[in-house]
Amino acid sequence: MSIVRVAGWIRVDSKTNDVEPPYDREITLIINNIDRLQTLEFLGPNEISLLHRTRELMQTDIMPIALSGRGYDQALRYAVEAEQNLARISKFIDVHRREVKGKEEFRRTFTRSLWVFVLTLVVLIFGVIIVTQNAEFGKRRNEYVRSVALLHAHMTRSRVAALRLFLDYVNDQRSPAPEILRAALEAVKELEAINSGLVRIVNSERDAHTEALGELLQGIRVPLDIKIGLEIERNVKYLQVPAIQVHLVVEELVNNAVAAVVGTQTKQITIRARLLNRYFSFANKLLIQVADTGGGMTSGILDKAATPFFSTRAGSHVGLGLTSCIEMVKAMQGKVKIDSTPGVGTVVSVLLPLNNQR
Repeated sequence: MSIVRVAGWIRVDSKTNDVEPPYDREITLIINNIDRLQTLEFLGPNEISLLHRTRELMQTDIMPIALSGRGYDQALRYAVEAEQNLARISKFIDVHRREVKGKEEFRRTFTRSLWVFVLTLVVLIFGVIIVTQNAEFGKRRNEYVRSVALLHAHMTRSRVAALRLFLDYVNDQRSPAPEILRAALEAVKELEAINSGLVRIVNSERDAHTEALGELLQGIRVPLDIKIGLEIERNVKYLQVPAIQVHLVVEELVNNAVAAVVGTQTKQITIRARLLNRYFSFANKLLIQVADTGGGMTSGILDKAATPFFSTRAGSHVGLGLTSCIEMVKAMQGKVKIDSTPGVGTVVSVLLPLNNQR
């Protein structure tokens, strides 16, 4: 607006020869504004050159003429050039302002679209995780039901056969021998124990009860003539674990170890528990080991121990059995490893996932 006023005054003074307007103040204001415009970083070389030229016109050419009152026609030509230069600068600034506004609007639109995309992706990922977890849960559940069904069939087969033999004697109207009667009564007791144990196993899938691992392992009992040692690392002593499942597995492994050391000179059983830190994995593993100083197993027996429901103590034993422990651990997404050396002893290692639980 200042350059317009100065140009207007010059036009009037070129006709009237009056020297009244405050040229010095207005021209100084124009020069100061040009100096400020030159600090704008987005101006190109052409625009900077136009500003330099306009400043030179105002300070060197127009100011002396306007103050002297002579040569208004020449000053008017300089003022018109300055007006044109500043008009071009103003047009360039206006175009830049519209570009910046457009970029800002694009940035806001892109940011909104990006957030919508991210939220959609997060929802999709969670959906996939939920579907995958449901499928994995269904698979685990089926394996669990299968293992329990096979366990029930394995553990009841011989007892049902004993009861059938006893009933055959009764149907033949013959008095059963005392040993057959005792076998039948024993079979009934064992079936009751088996059913009670299986009920505990089935309910354990829904039972959310947990217990500190240290207290659970300290509750394992062995005969008085057998030494049992606990080697539990501090970082797992208070770790909360599924009470029923872990207790059933460890108890059965200890019972197997007790049977292995009976009749040996050194009757020693050791239970170890420690945490395996996986630096390149999100989930840590809990390692529980039951070691004994028994006679150990040959490679042939060791191979059979990994087959479904193999037992070296068939008949009187009504616990889970070693291979049933393996099935139980598999249902908990864990692994079992057996290391045995004849004449030295056996170590059974149970590796369980913690699912980030501390």
